[in-house]
Amino acid sequence: MIGRILAAVLAATPTVAGAAPQVAPPTSPPAWAATLDDPVLSDLLVRADQGSLDIRVALARLDKAQADVALARAERRPHLTIGAEAAVGGADFSSSSAGAGAPVAGSYEVDLFRRLKSRQGAAEADKVAAEHDVAAARQLVLAEVARTYVTLRADQEHRAAATVRAELARQAQDLLGRRASEGVILAEAVTTARTAQAQADADLQRAAHAVDADRWRLGLLLGQDAPIDEPAYGGDEIPATPLIATAESDAVLARPAIRAAYARLQAADARVAEAVAASRPRFTLMAGIGSGDPDLLYLLDVRALAWAIAGGLTHELLDGGAAKARKQGAEAEARLAELAYRKAVGQAWGQVRLDLAVLQDAAASESVAKKAWTRAVVAFGTGQTRHQDGDIDAMALAALEARAIEADVALTNAQAARAQAYVDLMLTLGGRAA
Repeated sequence: MIGRILAAVLAATPTVAGAAPQVAPPTSPPAWAATLDDPVLSDLLVRADQGSLDIRVALARLDKAQADVALARAERRPHLTIGAEAAVGGADFSSSSAGAGAPVAGSYEVDLFRRLKSRQGAAEADKVAAEHDVAAARQLVLAEVARTYVTLRADQEHRAAATVRAELARQAQDLLGRRASEGVILAEAVTTARTAQAQADADLQRAAHAVDADRWRLGLLLGQDAPIDEPAYGGDEIPATPLIATAESDAVLARPAIRAAYARLQAADARVAEAVAASRPRFTLMAGIGSGDPDLLYLLDVRALAWAIAGGLTHELLDGGAAKARKQGAEAEARLAELAYRKAVGQAWGQVRLDLAVLQDAAASESVAKKAWTRAVVAFGTGQTRHQDGDIDAMALAALEARAIEADVALTNAQAARAQAYVDLMLTLGGRAA
């Protein structure tokens, strides 16, 4: 705002250094990014989606969950083992004999009580939860990128305003120094002006450091070990956002965090079923060619086998309470998952109401700040005319200019609060554009 509107009335337009990055066409920014209509932000969102370490961590967990599903499926399929055996020996040390074989053994557990099916169901539900965790991580990262980008634009405005304040303080000190040398004012006024200039210079330094910090934060969010290039600043860079008054229930329930919690509830229920089935008998089919399995040899009362087919039913009568403990643990996990799901739904609805109120309040505050800014700019323009006519001195004009700058900063802060409130609401609504 400083660079675009006050430039016509300020004595010296502040120059803000910075190189604009090469903005690539956005490939897959979130839906709400289009409502902001900011190509620089869209590019940052695409780069964050591709490079964020948090998103990569979530993707790695998804890979692990997919491997667990494959492992659970493998347990429900027949297993086939082949090998080679050779031996040499004798009943005494005067003679010996040798033999070799290539046994082939197969086994398959008949899932009578759906233990293996429940285990697979739990793994698949965990995979679904991991998929939603990836979506949630993306939304969190992209929302944080948008918030930090808005902060960067606001801090660029603060730096521009601080530059003007520092120049005004320098001009005031020079003017008061001349008046003091002429004996018009006391030397204490010059000391006060020097203190004000030192404070203005310190404020400018802090504003510049804030911009650098924002660039570093964005760089880290993008998964790089360096700050982003500072986007070009021309004034009034904070993106506009639509005003939202209501939210649909489907948008809230479609949040990835809620879907992930529901998937974990399903996984916990499946583990309860698995724990119950694990305490029941297991039936296994076995087959072998050239098998030397001791159990089969004993069962058939032979010393060697060309082939065999067998079935076995096993049940652990005494396990020291392990089955009961597994069941209790699974049921406790299911209760925790249910509470987590209910908490996620309740918090989501409460957060929607809060975010809607914050956005509406921010829009109202921005409207008030806009009116105050308009009055301050008009007063400064009028002051310039009066100064040219000799009705007010340079110090009075500088005071009007300072008020216009303060009003501009207040408007920038209100715009930033409104934009960040909009991003927060979009995150609460699961990333859906209103």
